[in-house]
Amino acid sequence: MITIGRIKIQTMISIIERESILNSLNRLESTDKPVFGAMTPQHMVEHLAFTVAFSNGTIQQDLAYPPKIAEKVKQSLLYQGADIPIGFKSPILPKEGLPELRFEDLKAALEDLKTQLDVFDHYFGDSPNAQPINPTMGKLNYEEWLKFHNKHFAHHFKQFDLL
Repeated sequence: MITIGRIKIQTMISIIERESILNSLNRLESTDKPVFGAMTPQHMVEHLAFTVAFSNGTIQQDLAYPPKIAEKVKQSLLYQGADIPIGFKSPILPKEGLPELRFEDLKAALEDLKTQLDVFDHYFGDSPNAQPINPTMGKLNYEEWLKFHNKHFAHHFKQFDLL
């Protein structure tokens, strides 16, 4: 959010604007410290790529919450404008600590994220009615995944002061 005088302007991210997203992420250094949370820059990028991978049909997910709770999360996050709360612990993350890194370095993790985003485009281009499962909200269509990814990326961009 940007504040000009007393006016607050919500800053937006769109994963459709790949060049802007990737330019922001390319500013990251592996030694950067988060504003909040425990992730390293590489953990954050790998986490984003992993999340995109289950929206693009590459990795299947199960619903982690009862359907009624998942629907409430979906309504709040996607349709009532709520931000992802700082401190939210995704059910796909380990209960303690951070997941093991999958890539040699931050650059390789960024390449994987770029690949996963490209697969996302092709997946929904080929299967416009697909509804891959988000573990906290259930089945999401293309527009819902875009809303989620935009908020999820914004959350993590704030984590590393990229927004």
